[in-house]
Amino acid sequence: MKCTQSASVILLSASSALAAGTVEFSLGREQHSHIPDIVERDVDGTSESALLTNFAGSIGLRYFVNLTVGTPPQLQTLIIDTGSSDTIFLATDAPSCQEGKSESKCPGGSYNSSASSTFQMLSPGAIDAGYGENATATSNQGGYVADLVTDVIQIGDIVVTGAHFGLAHEVEGNFLGNGLYTGIMGLNYPALEAVKEGQPKYPTFVESLVGAKAIASRLYSLYLNELSSYGSILFGGVDTEKYTGNLTTLNLLPSGLEDKKVQLFPLRMEQVSFTHEDGTEETIVAPNEFDKAILPDSGTATWNVPSDTYNKIVNMTGVTMSGSNAVLPCSKISNKTSLTLTFSGNGTNKAQLQVPLTSFFIPATLQDGSGIAKVDGEAACLLMVKEAAPNSSIYLMGDPVMRAGYWVFDLDNGQVSIAQARLSSTSSNVVAIEAGPHGVMNATDQPSELSANSTAKIDGTATASVSYALSTAASAVGQTAGPQSTVLSGGAAGSMLNVNAGMSITGALLLSIAFGAFLL
Repeated sequence: MKCTQSASVILLSASSALAAGTVEFSLGREQHSHIPDIVERDVDGTSESALLTNFAGSIGLRYFVNLTVGTPPQLQTLIIDTGSSDTIFLATDAPSCQEGKSESKCPGGSYNSSASSTFQMLSPGAIDAGYGENATATSNQGGYVADLVTDVIQIGDIVVTGAHFGLAHEVEGNFLGNGLYTGIMGLNYPALEAVKEGQPKYPTFVESLVGAKAIASRLYSLYLNELSSYGSILFGGVDTEKYTGNLTTLNLLPSGLEDKKVQLFPLRMEQVSFTHEDGTEETIVAPNEFDKAILPDSGTATWNVPSDTYNKIVNMTGVTMSGSNAVLPCSKISNKTSLTLTFSGNGTNKAQLQVPLTSFFIPATLQDGSGIAKVDGEAACLLMVKEAAPNSSIYLMGDPVMRAGYWVFDLDNGQVSIAQARLSSTSSNVVAIEAGPHGVMNATDQPSELSANSTAKIDGTATASVSYALSTAASAVGQTAGPQSTVLSGGAAGSMLNVNAGMSITGALLLSIAFGAFLL
């Protein structure tokens, strides 16, 4: 995603304690209303929890996490976002979340601060965040005006007292693309916080875990896994069974926002090649062809690319254009076709991911929500590669690409480590990462050249205004414990795909997942 404040700023987007210094949460995309419990593992110093993924209107897929806030605890479901930094809950008095006057548009739950005995107000109206993949200062997908507050947050069985977050009383725009809103867990540097001018930065969610000594450093690993299986977000460590080969460590590029510091997650796109079904390869992006940095963004359902790259992908995939949407009969998406992406950072290391073409498509629904779009009599799938806005300052690389990799975000050292994901892994080996340089290398026995020191300044930890406390709950917040399933009406999903009536496209039975944005 992208966040807008007074100036444009880039944004992106647990079972119980595991290895010493880690906190892990499992995540998954599930097409059914029942999601079985994950086998909980206990490794000191780590924390893990479930990420739940479903279609959410026109935006495609999103990854969600369940947690509780307040005393007594109130269940909430938040989008995880590796590109933004504010953790924001929706207030029960927000107009969109009020039940009774109209149907609640906040299926992920809302937070009643007056019902919590541990709630503390810090700064009313301190946060003003606008979200959108191509947002500008005057146009965005959705916006939150929030108070800066603190309260108790439980993730898995880890309870953190004094966690800072936003409480949004005002919401606007089309946040989920279908008129719905949910909270958000921002996982980037505090420099990206959407605080108003004059308001100091506050500790992010990751920094709250460090401050409470739940984990040793500002580090987490993201494993989205294949679409039908659970993945995980693991705070404070890595799971060496969730990837193949070695992790390649890239130094993040300085953002230039302040003093050339590392303040977000920019990388370089070195090269992109397309492997056809017959095994032949074709270059889509040559070295140095991308004119802007890329941003790995779990809060974005698409891969946003410059116009020339988009046109090449459209031609190579054989999609049919319907307005600004590219569709293809789902049966024609070959699992033998893939894209190979090569990344670099501030140094000589290069990481490579192979992404199957199937990862870039989702089922397409008709504009009026009456069924699944069809092309030439077959069910249609929508290409989740989008042409970036001409004024984009960075290219957002969302879930279609990130699902192929295992990502370790090391904020303390200004690095991202990448390996090919071992999809559908049924084993686990969680290793805690200690604070200090070369933590990933030491914990995973990587070759030293894969973890070169960053020479850039790193954005520091924001100062907490409230003391932390850490405890363990008697029972963990599970992936099935969140707000109840919400089935959206056909009208609510009407913006998913504007299908050209002149095409050979007819209605069909609805896919339940397309209208079950929160099947928890």
